[in-house]
Amino acid sequence: MLWGLVLVLSGCQSVSPLGSNQQQPYQWDNLTHHPSFVWHRFSPDSAAVFVRLPAHEPLHLRENRDQPFGFALQLDLAIQPLDDAPADSVWNAQSLRHSYQWTGKADPDQSELTARFSFPLAPGRYRISQSLSDLHRGSVVRSATLLDGRSVDAPARSLAFDPASGQPAWNGQLKAGQPAGILIPPDLSDGQWMRSTLSPVDSFPSAPFLDRSPWPIVFPEPADSRFPSPVEAGLTELPPGDWTGWGVLIWEAAPGLHRWTVQGSLRHITLPARRGHFPAMRDVPEMIRATRYIATRDEYRTMREARNPKVALDNFWLQFAGNPEQARALIRTYYGRIHDANVFFSGLKEGWSTDRGMVYVVFGHPDRTRRDRYGETWIFGEEGDVNALIFRFSNRASGDDFNVYQLERYPGFRSPWEAMVSSWRRGKIRRR
Repeated sequence: MLWGLVLVLSGCQSVSPLGSNQQQPYQWDNLTHHPSFVWHRFSPDSAAVFVRLPAHEPLHLRENRDQPFGFALQLDLAIQPLDDAPADSVWNAQSLRHSYQWTGKADPDQSELTARFSFPLAPGRYRISQSLSDLHRGSVVRSATLLDGRSVDAPARSLAFDPASGQPAWNGQLKAGQPAGILIPPDLSDGQWMRSTLSPVDSFPSAPFLDRSPWPIVFPEPADSRFPSPVEAGLTELPPGDWTGWGVLIWEAAPGLHRWTVQGSLRHITLPARRGHFPAMRDVPEMIRATRYIATRDEYRTMREARNPKVALDNFWLQFAGNPEQARALIRTYYGRIHDANVFFSGLKEGWSTDRGMVYVVFGHPDRTRRDRYGETWIFGEEGDVNALIFRFSNRASGDDFNVYQLERYPGFRSPWEAMVSSWRRGKIRRR
């Protein structure tokens, strides 16, 4: 059962990739710890960040034999305003750097660590750089967030969460097939809210050498309209915080995209509802879809229509390898890259089916990555070498889709693309 041996890896603001190496930012496995963040502007002059990471990841130490083992983490925030503040604003003199100590004792019954930290923040748009350090290990993981809180209907003022656990919607994503909730601030809780639902976006990007426009994501007309219910004690599990006067919307989050809009507003709260094991890929139909980048049309159709899809998928990978062990290595590499792509490149579409995800899955991690305000440049090979392969992704984030980078396609990419696909089909791929 080859497919059962795929790596199982763990994993609404715009969040840039985690990582401490700016040249190698998309290597999930190499991070010492794997935090998740949720940002929330809960009042006009304050914001909060929720942080989560697996409980076993921090290094636990003790001062002496009589003391319990414990962890010691530190969260550092560096806040950069993106709007011009008035000259007499008191916020100009305010420190835009914050540091928090996060410590605790080892608990064998605890699978994850969660915390909430609040800090003063004037209305506006900000770029927030965050660093979560494991003080015992001496390691740090860095990322950045764009937090937009200028308008009264800014999505950052509401908070999506899981009503069953009271946890915020980590990384802005809901669990498909389960109840979902949004906490609505008091000044918006007396308005009518409308919901549109879009089935999972099932489209692939065109190959790097084909200049085809991507399929637009178009939401249908709202099918749900309601007023938020008052938050009451015992109504549901809620994230930490004071929710006096707030309203709450609870609904069943079917797989796909959910967009809530208060009447009279052009701003939307858009949330994807992913499968329970996302960002990993475990189900055979999903794994077959993901072979589209290297499978021929006939192979892809045969697997999709097979009476036993699992056997068809096994045979697909076995044909590229000399033995089952080599096939397992190919599977681990391919679906490991899909996991990483889902972690770093997901927006309204799953990360593996975006332009960056396509290049990452087929070519692997770039040797060098450059970022600027307009996008990213990926370099495969020695920088400056005439044989280096360079991909440029332009930032197209807007409205609902906050993590869109579009590949600048070029006919000259045909040869390296076909060569790399051929390498996969000969079983000659190494994990970068």
